[in-house]
Amino acid sequence: MVFDNDGTLYPSGPAVGRAVLEAHRRYVAEHGLAIPTPDLQWLSHMIGADAREFYGAMMPDQPESVRREFEEFCLDYERRAVREHPHMYEGAEGVLSALKHAGRWLVMVTNGGPTYVQHIWDTCGYGRFFDAVYPFGPPDYASKAERLMRAVADWGRPAVMVGDRASDRTAAEQVGIGFIGCAYGYAGPGELDGAEHVVSDIRELYNLLIAPEERA
Repeated sequence: MVFDNDGTLYPSGPAVGRAVLEAHRRYVAEHGLAIPTPDLQWLSHMIGADAREFYGAMMPDQPESVRREFEEFCLDYERRAVREHPHMYEGAEGVLSALKHAGRWLVMVTNGGPTYVQHIWDTCGYGRFFDAVYPFGPPDYASKAERLMRAVADWGRPAVMVGDRASDRTAAEQVGIGFIGCAYGYAGPGELDGAEHVVSDIRELYNLLIAPEERA
């Protein structure tokens, strides 16, 4: 079982999103940059993009060094937001616990950067459930499909990808595994088209992924 993080397990938009916007306002003011701070709706649309695209879009027409510096600048704000909101979507822990009890290997493939992902991992206690995580980061900055392929090679088939954005669906298609879309996340219209199943609540995964004879 492969899970995305933001918008699939963790509701980052309201919590982390506002912190990132606060960091952006501070950063552009301190550096004298004439870059308007976007709104939360724009930021929610960007959730799911890889870290380079996400932070780069907030620093348009700036060199890579500025993007990297801004990403680093945001981390303290993001850590604080996660500490203040240390909870997955309601029902997520129960689903993950049931999957683990049923003997599933659970791995995470996310476009979040390693430091951000590690902080959520530690704060939300993902280590209770997950066997591995494949974040987006140096040295290779591999695409989500490349990292999903690596995860499937490491942990075996059959496998299914659970996520809320088109990048999750596309990665699953490229790797040749099933995809379950999460409509409660940040997907826009049509992003989840073609999914084998679409759930409106994470608790619906229980009946989809755990056979009756495996249930406690």
